[in-house]
Amino acid sequence: MIRKTWNMITRYPRQHSVRASRRSAPLRAACLWLWAMGGLAMTGCHSAGTAPTIEPDQQSQADRQRQLFGEFDIPRKIGTVENVGLQIPVISPDGRQMLYLRTDCESLSPMTLLGSTAPQDTPPERTLSIWVRPVEGTGVGQQLSKCSWAHSPTWSDSGAAVACVASNPPHCDIVHIDMATGKATILGLLGTVNCLPRFDVDDRTLLFCSGERAKGPFHVYRQTLDAAPVALSPPGSDCLFPVRSEKTGRVLCARADTRYMHWATCDTDSITDLIPKCGLSGRPLLLQTWAGIASPLSPDRGAVLFFDTGQNRIAVLHAAQRLVRRHRSGSIAACWIDEQTIALATPEAVFVVNTTTGVSTSLFSGSWIPSRYVPSSRRLLLLGQERAGRFSIWEVVFKGGSAGTT
Repeated sequence: MIRKTWNMITRYPRQHSVRASRRSAPLRAACLWLWAMGGLAMTGCHSAGTAPTIEPDQQSQADRQRQLFGEFDIPRKIGTVENVGLQIPVISPDGRQMLYLRTDCESLSPMTLLGSTAPQDTPPERTLSIWVRPVEGTGVGQQLSKCSWAHSPTWSDSGAAVACVASNPPHCDIVHIDMATGKATILGLLGTVNCLPRFDVDDRTLLFCSGERAKGPFHVYRQTLDAAPVALSPPGSDCLFPVRSEKTGRVLCARADTRYMHWATCDTDSITDLIPKCGLSGRPLLLQTWAGIASPLSPDRGAVLFFDTGQNRIAVLHAAQRLVRRHRSGSIAACWIDEQTIALATPEAVFVVNTTTGVSTSLFSGSWIPSRYVPSSRRLLLLGQERAGRFSIWEVVFKGGSAGTT
C-alpha cells in the first residue's frame, strides 16, 4: 500500500476524461471535456441552442461549477517535463517557471528527502540535480543546483528565491538561491542532516529540520540569510514539516512519536498538540504527507493541506480552530485555489472542494495532479501522464466565477 500510494502521487497519473459544466450555448460552453488516453478528443458535444439532458444532481453540480468558475475552455496541453519519481515538479507562484529533478539513477530512495547520505540513498558515483525551465514547452532549461546531489526545491511566495537541499556526505545543507542574481547562500547547522526547507515570512527567511541522522529525531530551526539558525522546537522531540512561525515565537509543525504524526505548535520550552494522530510516523512513510502537495500553506496562512497517511486521504488543518477536516477517501494530491477552496485529486477524478463546508464539485475525470492555481491569470496547472518517466503539463483558464478571486 505504501509503495502503491507513493507511485500514484509521483509516477504515473493517467489521463482519461475531463468534464466541464454543460451549457446550451455557446458551443465552447456546451461541450464536455474528454481526455482519452493517447490524445485529446471531444465527445458528447451539443450544437449551440441544443440543450443536453441533465439529471437533477448533474444540474446542481453544473450550477455550482458556473458559480465558482464561470466559463472555461477545453484544457490546453502546454508542455512536458521529466519525472524521476521522487518529487513532482514545483511550479512558481506566477505559473511561468518550474523546478524539477533530473538524475542518472534508475531509481531513487525516498530517504533522500530526509537527508540520508547512506550510499544506498545517495550513491556517490551518481547525480541528482535541480533544473529550472519555463512551464510551457519541452526544453530541459538550466541546471540550478551546483553540487552532484540536490533535491527538495521550493519557491518563496514571491518567486524571487528558491531553497533546496544539497548533499555533502556525511551531512547535507540548506541552500538559498536568489533567482535574480543566482547567488547561493549555504544555511543550516554545520555537520548535521538538514532537510525539508520551507520559506517562512519573506524571501530571506527559512524554516527547516535538522538532526544527526535521517531517521531522526529532528528539530525545527528558523534562519535568515544574515543570521545563525534559531531553534524552535524543544529537546527530546521529533519535529518535522515546519509550516510557519508565529508572532508568539512558536512554530506550527508536525510532531512524530513511535507510531503517529500529530500537528502541533512548539518553542524550545514546550510542545502543544493541536490535532493528534494525523498520520503515521514511520520513515519514509510520513514523507507522503506532502508528496502530492507543493504548497501546503493556504493563501491567508491559516490552513494547511496534507495527506493523512493513516486514513489515506487529503485533509486540511485549520490551525486557529484546532480542527482537521478530511476530504474524499482515496484522494492523493491537491493545491489551493483560494483561502478556503482546493483542487483535489483522486485516482479517478479532480474535484473542487470547499474546505470549510466540505462541499465538492467534480471537474475532471481521470488521474491528475493539480499543481498550482495562479489567481492573477485564473489558471489551474495540472500534471498528467505523458509516458513512463515524463509528465505532460496542462492548463485550464477560468473566466468569471467566484473561486480564487479573493
